[in-house]
Amino acid sequence: MNSFSFIIGDDFIRREINSFERNFPIILEGITSSNFKLIREKILSEFGDNCQCVLVDNATGNTTEVLAKDLKYVERLIIKAASFLSRDHYTFGDLVEIIRRLRDPDGCHWDKVQTHKSIKPNAIEEAFELAEAVDLNDVEKMIEESGDVMLQGLFHATIAEDEGTFTTNDIINALCIKLISRHTHVFGENKAETPEDALKSWEKAKSKEKNQKNFLDKIESVPVTFGALLKAKKVESIIRKYGFDFTNLDSAAAKIPEELEELKEAKTQKEKEWEGGDLLFAVMSYLVKIGVDPESALNATTNRFIKRFAYVVEMSKEKGFELKAENIDIMEKYYQESKKFEDN
Repeated sequence: MNSFSFIIGDDFIRREINSFERNFPIILEGITSSNFKLIREKILSEFGDNCQCVLVDNATGNTTEVLAKDLKYVERLIIKAASFLSRDHYTFGDLVEIIRRLRDPDGCHWDKVQTHKSIKPNAIEEAFELAEAVDLNDVEKMIEESGDVMLQGLFHATIAEDEGTFTTNDIINALCIKLISRHTHVFGENKAETPEDALKSWEKAKSKEKNQKNFLDKIESVPVTFGALLKAKKVESIIRKYGFDFTNLDSAAAKIPEELEELKEAKTQKEKEWEGGDLLFAVMSYLVKIGVDPESALNATTNRFIKRFAYVVEMSKEKGFELKAENIDIMEKYYQESKKFEDN
């Protein structure tokens, strides 16, 4: 007996059904004149204009094959099965199967030898590339980089499946449980009227889930793999919730020159490192207080610095001066000039 998926029209429309198995035919029944438009729109968005469909005449049993873009109202239709290489729209299930295929014995020689440890740096790299896409407000890049971030988690799951430790379904199940249990203000009795209330509810549920009963429990939960700036921000946010915070914005700002003076007075290298860290922490705290993400701000500054100096390099070739300390005044002139070409 051939396998197939059988779905009632209204169920097909509902948002809970957002991934379809394309290796088997999908039979849609219960199509009415009132829901056909929505069904057609969903077929086009999920399967593409060129997806092959079969229209079934219930009265005669006659069938007509058409492309999705040419769909006409019938009470029953079949979305034909299609292999990976014969379609231009894919689903989450397809992604999982493609990754598994890449690690088959006759799959990709690089993919099939990877381990959890060997691909660990990739997740960090892809997360930064997604963050950059967001900063650029580049929709196409966000789509691409979001996919790359998703790939990393599924790659780990596929490696684990080969080792027999956990599966893709384990990851999805754990994530769904987390999202439901931490959104008690959505799926439970708690109420949240503002984003701030929702965040407090999330953090309360998270602390309960992870059995974080005190300050040390929360601090120890900060990943050791965090970069220095990200770790500082996370630790400061935890401590702030215990009331240890600047009384106002002015007091936070005043801490910066205070720490700078202490750095100037430092004598030994150890003292300079100590006071330098205090200065960085003070700046980070102030930025957070005014709603600026320190990581994003520093990355943006570094990128601007690169672009500005690239202009200096370009001018050195055009005007014929060398890039060396003796020409610092000339370099500074063109560095400042480069700012005129920046987008505000």
